[in-house]
Amino acid sequence: MPGDPKECRRHAAKCAELAMTARSHELKTALLELSKNWENLAISLEAVRDMVSESGKAASDIPQTIDGIRPPTGSANSND
Repeated sequence: MPGDPKECRRHAAKCAELAMTARSHELKTALLELSKNWENLAISLEAVRDMVSESGKAASDIPQTIDGIRPPTGSANSND
């Protein structure tokens, strides 16, 4: 499932694990930063799902809603 917090946390754990065996300080730092970013993404996804649940909309409706957004006609990017 896209946007799965559990998957994000698996990636975070893998990055942290790899950081423990990194041979250079730069690589270790980069992997730990990636791990932190994956964890933050998981937290953000959970927060969005909570907000959606509170609004009464099913979380499965989010991708369809986002995909359905179109720029307004006559926008600045239009070549009319």
